[in-house]
Amino acid sequence: MQLGFILVLIISIIVAIFAIQNGALVVVDLFFFQLKTPLAVVMMVCLIIGAIIVLALGAFRQVKKVSESKELKNKIKVFENEKIQYENSVKMMETEIQTLKNNNNALSLKVSELQEKNNLQADEISNLSAKLKDNEPVIEKVVVEGAGSELNDEKSEANS
Repeated sequence: MQLGFILVLIISIIVAIFAIQNGALVVVDLFFFQLKTPLAVVMMVCLIIGAIIVLALGAFRQVKKVSESKELKNKIKVFENEKIQYENSVKMMETEIQTLKNNNNALSLKVSELQEKNNLQADEISNLSAKLKDNEPVIEKVVVEGAGSELNDEKSEANS
């Protein structure tokens, strides 16, 4: 800030010295006007017009930067909101994963219990099958003897 002020002050001093040394009248033709003024006045007017043009361009640039800054701030807010939404969805998914893991563990325990029951039932079936095989000849004899007696009963009834 101070450097700019010092620079403007130096330029102003140089222009003042130039104006003092060049005080002669000059003719200025502008469109339909013709004006006789000192050279210093012409130089000052040109300097002021140039300063106004530079000030206008600088203000335009500053306004453009401010609007870009606001636009970027709005984008940042949108991205921050999206980030919060994604973080919330990640937290929900993590809790869902934990719930699924717990359900998986519970189901694994149930599967192992059912496998144990299945193994016990398979053992019981094999034991019953072994007992059945041991008792099978007795049942066949009973069936064979019973079947023959029925035939004898039928023959005797037919004979009568």
